[in-house]
Amino acid sequence: MYELELKEPCAIVMGGEEKGIYPALLKICDEQFQIPMTGDFDSLNVSVATGITLYEVVKQRQS
Repeated sequence: MYELELKEPCAIVMGGEEKGIYPALLKICDEQFQIPMTGDFDSLNVSVATGITLYEVVKQRQS
């Protein structure tokens, strides 16, 4: 996630824990990323993951 260039306008598609992103939609995406996690966690709630992602977008755009 932190290697992505998020300063330019972009659309961020988030998938749910259970089913992820619809395969046809995923196929047309330019990039895929994961949020790095430590410990015994496999996934995050989509609202938490979205918040973390948007924080990174704002951080990059302010620098």
